[in-house]
Amino acid sequence: MTARGIIIGGSASGVGKTSITLGLLAAVGDQMRVGAAKVGPDYIDPHLHALATGRASYNLDPVLTGSRGVTASLARAARHVDLVLVEGVMGLFDGTDLPVQQGATGRSPLGSTAQVAKQTGLPVVLIIDCAHLSQSVAAVAHGYRSFDPGLRIVGVILNHIKSATHDAFAREAMASAGIEVLGVIPHGGLAERRARHLGLLTAEEAPQSTREWIRTLSEAVRSLIDLERITRLAEPITSNAQHTTVVHSYPLGREQPARRPIIAYSEGPAASFIYPENLELMQEAGADTVGFDPRFESIPREAGLVWLHGGYPENYRDEIAANEPLLRALRRAATEHLPLVAECGGHLLLGSRLEDSKMAGVLPFTSTISSRLTLGYRLVGTTVTPPFLLAKGEEIPAHEFHYAASIPEGNAMTLTTARAQWRAGYLGDSFLSSYLHWHLGANEGLAPKLVAAARSQP
Repeated sequence: MTARGIIIGGSASGVGKTSITLGLLAAVGDQMRVGAAKVGPDYIDPHLHALATGRASYNLDPVLTGSRGVTASLARAARHVDLVLVEGVMGLFDGTDLPVQQGATGRSPLGSTAQVAKQTGLPVVLIIDCAHLSQSVAAVAHGYRSFDPGLRIVGVILNHIKSATHDAFAREAMASAGIEVLGVIPHGGLAERRARHLGLLTAEEAPQSTREWIRTLSEAVRSLIDLERITRLAEPITSNAQHTTVVHSYPLGREQPARRPIIAYSEGPAASFIYPENLELMQEAGADTVGFDPRFESIPREAGLVWLHGGYPENYRDEIAANEPLLRALRRAATEHLPLVAECGGHLLLGSRLEDSKMAGVLPFTSTISSRLTLGYRLVGTTVTPPFLLAKGEEIPAHEFHYAASIPEGNAMTLTTARAQWRAGYLGDSFLSSYLHWHLGANEGLAPKLVAAARSQP
């Protein structure tokens, strides 16, 4: 069966996209094979999707990977499933002004859910928060539907309806606008989950309670949303995406070496910000990947490269500080030039201290956690020419999301946005460490470079 897809978008952030998507994934998953994807660079929602479906969820991010990468990532989500539900990001037309062009328009900005919908050709179900709207909800829906004629909004889900009268007013107004109502959710109709920072608790922190929460959402969605109609409104994922097996074709030479190097990566509650596609790309480029939990495990001795992922190490800093085998292994890795990539939370492990807890002391900075959020896409380049990952004169998109601050910040890379440019991070001939998150779909050469670096180790 050819996989079909549909996008669950929102009129704004906080309208219930994640809760409704999770409920739909679990409910529809009882009827057919369902996969998931997430617009944008988010880590937390895809891991929640994976708990709901039992399958990896992939990021569709035209900023980080370009339009080809969006098609490729959607193809991964469509493997071996009947339906792919794509959760949008922020409001439907909210994007970024990073100074790169990837087929975006003024009405469907770069990185927006609308841009992804137009690139993939998938229809959109729009969620609208009706807590402070009655008949006016139809004007909102009409405006979203007509704003970009290249976008197809096939129906709406009305959230936070407060009474039978409120329900009737909203439905009548939507009928007069010719917009189909696919579901109505009463105020308080969806179970809430404790949030942290910009998003929900990660799936890794409390898997059992998260599964119970998703089950509760599924029960609510079954009774409040027309599941059959949503699945019928989904449309086939294009054949060129459907038949993509290896997403990126890398020039690895005529013959593959027999030995597959080991790339070790941190995982678990302290290091859960992982793009599953990165692991798959490194595997497809010729490596085996092995995870370790930085709270109580060390780097596997056979590792030819180490990737320290982001997450919330500040919540487990005492356990990490007490994990002396890991800290020693990181210092030894630096001394022996074992290739190392550290991003965001993983970057913190290489400093001398995180708050009042000692870290590995590989790099000369200390870190603190504050209430100030650093967030956004960056174009990243360097003026130095180490033979590791980044090439001189090359710019690669990356993403930042952290509440931590480090002194000194480092100055090995140039970070550029539409309005500013500054230097940060640490880069050497065998390591890259910064607050930046990397998607290997950003450049076809990244995964092969990492695998080659891992293979070069004795």
